[in-house]
Amino acid sequence: MKTIKGNLELTEDTVFDESITVQGDITCKDGSWFSLKVAGDINTVDINAGNIDAWNINARNIYARDIDALNINAVDINARDIDAWDINAKGKFEAAFVLCETLKVKLKAIYKHLITKRSSYEKKEHATPNPKGDKP
Repeated sequence: MKTIKGNLELTEDTVFDESITVQGDITCKDGSWFSLKVAGDINTVDINAGNIDAWNINARNIYARDIDALNINAVDINARDIDAWDINAKGKFEAAFVLCETLKVKLKAIYKHLITKRSSYEKKEHATPNPKGDKP
């Protein structure tokens, strides 16, 4: 696990080969939308990035265009697209498209399209055709 004291400012698309703990915030320089990919977990206060890809994300606030993670735990989440197994938001949850197995929001949820059963969705999308051509 890599520990970063203070803030982590992304100046380009960034990849970490291990879990990271940032004792401050994760931001992008000059309001840009750089991507952050972590082969492990992200533990921080606030995240503001273009695309976030990690196993587990633990943060107070997350603001991103796209988030792809197994588990997301945050107070506030604001994103365009979220793909996760479990989402646990204690405050405000705002997204355009959400694909997840479990969504827990305690205060306020705003979204346009929500798919709550990822496993059944994937089965429908990737169903193999009947080799005999018979109708089910």
